[in-house]
Amino acid sequence: MFSTTLAMASTQPRLHRFAGRPGGLRHWLAGQLIAWGTALSGRAVQPALAGTPTEIGGRLAKLPPESGALAPGEGAGDPPVVAFCPGLREPLSVEDAVLRRDLSLLKREAADALAALGSAHALVASARLAEVQSLRERLREGEDAGERLMALAGDYQGWQADQVRLFDALALVMRMRVPAGKTFEQVDPGLHAEARKHLESLTVEYQRMLLGEQMGSTAQEN
Repeated sequence: MFSTTLAMASTQPRLHRFAGRPGGLRHWLAGQLIAWGTALSGRAVQPALAGTPTEIGGRLAKLPPESGALAPGEGAGDPPVVAFCPGLREPLSVEDAVLRRDLSLLKREAADALAALGSAHALVASARLAEVQSLRERLREGEDAGERLMALAGDYQGWQADQVRLFDALALVMRMRVPAGKTFEQVDPGLHAEARKHLESLTVEYQRMLLGEQMGSTAQEN
């Protein structure tokens, strides 16, 4: 608990260190996300690693077996952090995606992800509903399961509500009409420099949100 608190405190950035360093803050945030993934795997909290996300990932992947990077039954070729916490992999480079991919591809990827996550929620929600119905029958037969039934019903409602939101978002994305080509083809060449700065700030904000969400989840668990 104490070590986790110290790790959380150490992630507060001193923004002046990154002034004038292109991509410096983004690299720092990516490094913090990877370090937090290591901490959340149940092992000792590792200090923030220096270097670019690619360099950090390469060093982590080379950890020896005795370091405990892999759990029993997991493939030796899996990157350590991703093996334990797949959702904590190195974040998508929003900037690279916007610069290199067609708008139609970005739309398709968003739709695919929403469809998969929404379907996963639908399956869990259906399973929870079946459990609720089964427990309700046992309650009618005299079993003392009232509190468990209430907890399970609340869990079902949470999964079901998120499922609805995800499929609403999917429908919204599917209805979108995007032009052919890449994003900057839709931007006046005279505004490209300002658009790049805006894109960089959006990329940093996304990574900051991911880091904040990880820190918040860890605080709740403790």
